[in-house]
Amino acid sequence: MHTASLPSLHCDQFGQGPNLTFIHGWSAQNSVWREWIEHYFAQDYRVTLIELPGAGNSPEIPKPADLEQAWVNALYAAMPQPTHLVGWSLGGLLAQKIALQHPHTVLSLTCLASTPRFMQTEGWHWAMNPQLMNDFIQALAKDTAATLQHFWKLQIQGSDGARQLIKLFMQQMKQRKLPKITSLAQGLQLLKKMDNRTALSQWPGAVLWLLGENDPLIPKEFVTEFSTIQPQAEVCVLQGAAHMPFYSHPEATAQALTDFLQRHTA
Repeated sequence: MHTASLPSLHCDQFGQGPNLTFIHGWSAQNSVWREWIEHYFAQDYRVTLIELPGAGNSPEIPKPADLEQAWVNALYAAMPQPTHLVGWSLGGLLAQKIALQHPHTVLSLTCLASTPRFMQTEGWHWAMNPQLMNDFIQALAKDTAATLQHFWKLQIQGSDGARQLIKLFMQQMKQRKLPKITSLAQGLQLLKKMDNRTALSQWPGAVLWLLGENDPLIPKEFVTEFSTIQPQAEVCVLQGAAHMPFYSHPEATAQALTDFLQRHTA
């Protein structure tokens, strides 16, 4: 692993206990879920929140030769070891890759509103249509702010109390840094290309797929098909939640994650 040329990603750390690391999703930053994490996990775990390249206070990675590996290496370098690892959305795809490459440093893996492959392909229909993704990439280039606002709303749509939650979330995002456009574009490329389905059949550790019942981006039905690839996986579907279950259903999401972590913490 070559990390000398990689920038150091920004991390927030707090709490006491076994290591528990969180990686957020596309267009987000640590502040999106820090309050939730601090409230529910700081008493029992030493928590590390890693900001993706170009998000929040993290520097971007300009023109890496291998985009996927560069992001994985940068995240791994920022991660305490060993650790329980939680990845949300794009962060889940990256957390899966870290776990696959460094299985002895990941005590357990939780994929929150995430999937082993985000894009549809032959034999994999529980994912985003490639044409919709291409349209989204074009829209991002034309009007970044409007496209981000659309995406933030989309993540909450379908959850209980969505209208009020969207209003509150949009107000909060006005106070936060916009991700760097280069980082956003790189993240979309990762969402298009990453595919962990086959490799995850070899993952020897404990894994939880923590999904929202009404997630417009990650259809829960993929678990039925994926269970043949990863039969040991635990699955929890949060009723009434969408793509941000920690925001719409904070207590239920925390309880599901806590139950899983307690079963796999020595």
